Parts: sequence; C-alpha cells; structure tokens
Amino acid sequence: MAEDVTQLSSAGRLLSYNAVMFLSTTRDAFDESAQTALRQYIRAGGGFVGVHNAFGTEYNWPWYEGLLGNANFYDHSANQPGTVVTVGRRDASTQGLPRTWTFSDEWYNLVPAPTRVRVLAEVDESTLARGVRGNLGHPGHGEHHPVSWCQYYDGGKAWLTTLGHDVRAWTDEPMEGDRFFVQHLLGGVKSVLGMAPFCR
Repeated sequence: MAEDVTQLSSAGRLLSYNAVMFLSTTRDAFDESAQTALRQYIRAGGGFVGVHNAFGTEYNWPWYEGLLGNANFYDHSANQPGTVVTVGRRDASTQGLPRTWTFSDEWYNLVPAPTRVRVLAEVDESTLARGVRGNLGHPGHGEHHPVSWCQYYDGGKAWLTTLGHDVRAWTDEPMEGDRFFVQHLLGGVKSVLGMAPFCR
C-alpha cells in the first residue's frame, strides 16, 4: 500500500501493486507522466477502485472519465439518509447485502451518468427527505440513480462507488448502514484484487 501520489510516476512502479484505489483524491492530481503510468497500468490488466471523491478528480481527462464508467461528478444533494437498493445481487460486492439498506451520504449527481457498466447499487431518490436536487441545480437521476458499478475498461478492471462521504463510515463511530457499506466496499476491493469473481 502507498499513499504517495509519486508512486504513480511510472507504470513499472504501479505494476508492483495489484490495485490502485482513489479514496480522497481531488481535482487535478496527476501530471502527464502519472497519467501515462496509470493508463499503461490499466492496459496491462491492472485494477482500479474509485471511491466517492474519485469522481471529483481529473475533470479534464477523458480517459479517466471512461475509467469511471463515462461518468463525472456534477453536484450533490444535502448529506442525508437514504435507501440504497442492491441491484446486482451476483457480484462479490453485493453478495450477502440486504435488498435495501439505509445509509447517509451526500448523494452525487453525475454528468454524464455512467454508461456501459454493470450497476450494483442505486439510491431510491424518493427516500431522500431533503430531496436529491444538487447544490448546482442538477435534478437527480430519477428512477435509476446509480451509486456503485463495475466494468472492464481498456484492458483492466474498475469498481466504483460514489458513496463514502461521511467520515463515520470510515471510523468506529456507529452509523446506520455503515457495516453494509464496508461489506460492499471490501467485496469490490477483493474482486478487483482477484480474490473473488469480478463484475458479475
């Protein structure tokens, strides 16, 4: 494991890792050599896990947007509880999850929305008491508002979720639905690492 972005400076370095995970990245995190290295790593069969603000990173890099499932962050609703609907029940990241579970997050609205991906979980917008309209006016995604998905991309694998804003999901402080979120995330990581079947 490495938290140093300079580890991304060469594909050779990256190839010593089984997966790359973006957890709290933001804006333009890479120079040109790091972009090239990540592309080469994925093209060599590397794995990528993108969590929450991975969607707020590298806005102007079309290849990275493709890695995210052709999706990009636009805005988000208020941080509030909502009902997550488990859609893809066969995937390693969704096995054992209930059909629906409550979780609190700032629910991301995406432009464009993900395409050519296997959706794993969605938020039921009707359960968001403060609404889904984003701080920049995005009206939400309606009946199908994806929050997790996976795909094969450019020779590699990508498992992605817009969930994970609330720090309580990452700490010992209890939060409704946090154990399901952690279970979901760990299943996604394991599948990218090849420890479980990927993107079923």
